[in-house]
Amino acid sequence: MNLLHGFVGLLLVIVLFVFLAITRLYKALPQNRPSNRNSRSLLHVIGPKSKSPTRATANDDDDKQVSSSRQGELRSRSGQGNEPKVTMQCTTTIFLGSGGHTAEMLQLVSGLDTTKYSPRHYVVGWDDETSVEKVHRLEASRQQKDISAFHPGGALSKQQAEEPLLNGYTVHRIPRSRHVHQSMITTPFTLVKSLWVAMPLIKQLSCLARREVDGAESEPIRRKSILLMNGPGTCFALALAVIGSRILGVPDELTPDLVFVESFARVKTLSLAGKLLYPLCDSFLVQWPSLVETYPRAKYIGVLV
Repeated sequence: MNLLHGFVGLLLVIVLFVFLAITRLYKALPQNRPSNRNSRSLLHVIGPKSKSPTRATANDDDDKQVSSSRQGELRSRSGQGNEPKVTMQCTTTIFLGSGGHTAEMLQLVSGLDTTKYSPRHYVVGWDDETSVEKVHRLEASRQQKDISAFHPGGALSKQQAEEPLLNGYTVHRIPRSRHVHQSMITTPFTLVKSLWVAMPLIKQLSCLARREVDGAESEPIRRKSILLMNGPGTCFALALAVIGSRILGVPDELTPDLVFVESFARVKTLSLAGKLLYPLCDSFLVQWPSLVETYPRAKYIGVLV
């Protein structure tokens, strides 16, 4: 009888644990996040450079009208027309998947405003030296400093972690979740290895996320954080690390928004990485309108790269 009672008690504990895990997972999904943020500001920065002038102008006009109407509504509600302007700065983590994925992502990132999207943290595979060289060339052309070069192992110092207006970029390594032609039987083991490194890395790179600080000027500055991905599968480990952080109780405002940009080559179907990340991303961006019909949570933004 005691054994039966013990078994029932254990079963109840397991059921309770599963219920709590499902509840936290439900709240961690993008459509259920309390803040319900998106990465619309990212589209304003990189979109017009790759779209046609006519289309970009039309979008800009629409955005100005929406912005002015919202400002008027806020002023009418508050009764004040001279509220201080809030400057948004974004800590940007960028995953580079080597080869064509790296080329597309760097072309996209080259359009980012470095005064707003800083610092930039590049995450590459442990054996991907080519992507690292391309990052250094791109940032050198913009006269940005590799701030990871000043610390052993590329780790951010406490002083840098507390500096709200940190500029420059860092490069970090992560094991691949799956190698080319790797067996699906061994893939879970390499995924766990990649996730083991990704969890503390995401925590480290989110240390500057979403805090209101006083900058050098009188305008208040609000900091947010995004994780920008376009495949391949290793980025799935980074996304799981973010979702896992939310499940474990990390405050929603301290985890980065997940942004996935599907490849230009994907016209009718998503890539494997895209299919895995579609339900997890806060913003899922596609470059062909036909994909929105099949995947309604996707956002068509035109050709970026």
